[in-house]
Amino acid sequence: MAGLLTAWKLKDESIIVFDRKRELGKKCTGIISYNTFSKLGISSEFIDSYFKKIIFHYSNISFEVRTNIVRLNRLKLEKYLEENLKVKKSTDVKIENNNKLLANNEKYEGKIIDASGWKGKAKWIKAIEYLTEPIESDSIEVFFDHRNPAGFGWIVPLSYGTLVGSLSYYDPKLFIPKVNKRIIDIHGGSIPRAKPVYKYGIGDTLGLIKIFTGGGIFSIGEMLETIPKLVYENDNSLHLSKFNKLKNEINKQFRLTTIIEKTWRVVLPLAFRLLKDKTLSVNEEFDFHSLLFRTRL
Repeated sequence: MAGLLTAWKLKDESIIVFDRKRELGKKCTGIISYNTFSKLGISSEFIDSYFKKIIFHYSNISFEVRTNIVRLNRLKLEKYLEENLKVKKSTDVKIENNNKLLANNEKYEGKIIDASGWKGKAKWIKAIEYLTEPIESDSIEVFFDHRNPAGFGWIVPLSYGTLVGSLSYYDPKLFIPKVNKRIIDIHGGSIPRAKPVYKYGIGDTLGLIKIFTGGGIFSIGEMLETIPKLVYENDNSLHLSKFNKLKNEINKQFRLTTIIEKTWRVVLPLAFRLLKDKTLSVNEEFDFHSLLFRTRL
């Protein structure tokens, strides 16, 4: 999606998006802050639902977070962008430098923006998600388990169905919340928890992926504004500056998540006992997770 959104941002007919997949349109949970959505430069028709509340559960304890988030229909968005941009699918791309690449052994020259996935070292966490029949709810629910360090499950109610899934280093199926509804579709994959590395790129290839939740759309929204200067002025100062800001945040998240993993069985029940029945207000902390430690109850 990063490459498609970059081309959409530039709105230049000479831009070509190369994609190794035969068909575009990835299925994912797609929960992002409204602030991130506003930076993508796309129509609100791609928003499935608006949410103001998340309920967090552990054992028989819960607390609420009030926030402003949306569910982005990534499948619908990618299909739309594909139809309105110049896209070459099923291409095996080798980037030789910032100005030259080979796509299926054919040479292309011009400004190259790498929007491929992460290829470096990482701790990989597994994800699985079901689309089930709809449920009656207007809140997202998140579930924690002492057997699933630094992982969680979720329920996201939509008008046409319900997204029910989990993240785990082990078998995520073990931690999927119970919903007594018929399963319509199943999808999943692996998400890297990585330390960012700079290059002329955007999206997961930079490693700017929120460590705990695996969210990558956030950094795309943040980096998009830097692309015109990088492409048309050959000036990477804004791109590098924004990358370094996000890198600092992701590295903080990495360190915090590592500590949480090691102390999970102690931290998890303690945190929930402290937050039991409380309501937190979360805004920029939804994206910049390290700020959660200054959140006021």
